[in-house]
Amino acid sequence: MKKIIFLIFLTLSIEGLSKEITNKTKIQVGNEIITEHDILIEKNWLLLINPENKNNISANIIEEVSKNNLIDRMIKKLETDNFKINADKSEVDYELFNFLKIQNLSEDKINNFIKSFKINENYLRELVELEIKWRNLIRRIYSGRINVNITEIDQQIQKNDIPLTQRENIIAAEKNKILNSFLSNHLEISKKKYLIKVL
Repeated sequence: MKKIIFLIFLTLSIEGLSKEITNKTKIQVGNEIITEHDILIEKNWLLLINPENKNNISANIIEEVSKNNLIDRMIKKLETDNFKINADKSEVDYELFNFLKIQNLSEDKINNFIKSFKINENYLRELVELEIKWRNLIRRIYSGRINVNITEIDQQIQKNDIPLTQRENIIAAEKNKILNSFLSNHLEISKKKYLIKVL
């Protein structure tokens, strides 16, 4: 009987220690925290969507990329929450579908990942939704500055004999280039607003 009680106590102690280690705060962004467990999930997520990285990139680099991704994501969440930015459900569905198709991820792979790390079943959906919210925030802030030179585009279309049916696609692509530069620049600006501590 004493052996059984001891084994139960030992098991509970190990589980408690394991939880303490995995929930240990590693990074603080403002008042928010990123835990050891969050970093573990991100590392494994990166390896799931880029399996070739397992053999081609060192564990230290994957760890650093994971930490940086989580810091960026935390900043985006804080900023989009602060500005009360929303994402359209149909746009999230569309982007999620495209992501799964491009990454060639089956529902089984995603479900196994979620079960393995005991995370929210909407994990991937929330990642996609956050990126859409971030784009929406940048559009809201910089909408007046996402301009392209239509005359220059029309000249390029004529010069290169591009069909006029492609005109709108070219304009959209140019606007996306400008938007992408604002996306990364604004993230760096936003980082300066928060105290980031790596513990």
